[in-house]
Amino acid sequence: MRRRVGLSPGGALLLAALYFVLTAEELAALLAAAAAHEAGHILAIRLTGGRVTRLTIGAAGAVLERRGSGGTAEEIACALAGPAAGLLYAFAAAGPWPLSAGLSAALSAFNMLPALPLDGGRALAAAAGERAAAACSLLASAAVLLLGVILCAGGYGFAALAAGAALCAAQPGRGSL
Repeated sequence: MRRRVGLSPGGALLLAALYFVLTAEELAALLAAAAAHEAGHILAIRLTGGRVTRLTIGAAGAVLERRGSGGTAEEIACALAGPAAGLLYAFAAAGPWPLSAGLSAALSAFNMLPALPLDGGRALAAAAGERAAAACSLLASAAVLLLGVILCAGGYGFAALAAGAALCAAQPGRGSL
């Protein structure tokens, strides 16, 4: 029987890196924000008649595999449910746990970018088609990379640069538009 929750080697590396870079409170806050985000996806999948078959933690975050949750509207709802749940969690956690609330809001905003494989890119692909989503995704990824270069050069760290590089690397069918 196949396990329903998995951890890829990249996911183990990501969690290990976060463990050594973040404080225990920061790591807990980030994991709580990510859990709220994924719970939103899972709830939407269930409400649209689908079933989550597997959750894998990878180098780029969590990936849900599912079966049978309908057509275009359902796909858009399932894609946007994660960021929506993250924003609801951010509002709820703002008083008692502002660090987790801020991380959740940032995670939701980032995931709403119209770049594949992010939630905003998945919603765009469902609404406008794969070709339009791929073109928009490439532009959005390049914009994040450029912003990262500017911020890194200005001394604001390399997080946006790393995010932009990861998004550019994840683009489907690069060069085949």
